Amino acid sequence: MESVIALGVIAIAVPLILGATTLSARTRRNAEADTHSAWLARTIQQELTEAWQDRPSTMFPTQPDFPNFGSVDEPEVLLFDQDGNFLIRGNNSDYADGSSHDKAVYLVSLYATEQKPANVNSAEPLLSRVEITVAHSAHSQLAKRIAFDYTVLIPRQIAP
Repeated sequence: MESVIALGVIAIAVPLILGATTLSARTRRNAEADTHSAWLARTIQQELTEAWQDRPSTMFPTQPDFPNFGSVDEPEVLLFDQDGNFLIRGNNSDYADGSSHDKAVYLVSLYATEQKPANVNSAEPLLSRVEITVAHSAHSQLAKRIAFDYTVLIPRQIAP
């Protein structure tokens, strides 16, 4: 009788433990992705600022227009590996359908629009509002990715 009870307890406990382990692994992956996404957004902000300062940039070999580039429907796309290392620039197909690059884990989409500063009258654009979305898995379709959104304001880097 004791053996039957022990087997019953084990039969109930093992699936619960396995379920908790799976949930814990998923939570760890999402926390890792959240941490990497904040780091990637900051790195992209620095690279974009350097590109607008006419410094060489691996992510932006051609200087993007200030203050506007890309759009909500056709953003710039960048692909990163598991460790957050830049791989290549992506395209609209990567953005919509997922990347086919075997090492891509994070797909970053970004676009910028002019931001008018309050209480400043200037004919020249002074601020760019950059919308950055860091998503994983880069191989998934747009609707199935877990995404983290960031908005940064970058001032003009070179006098007009």
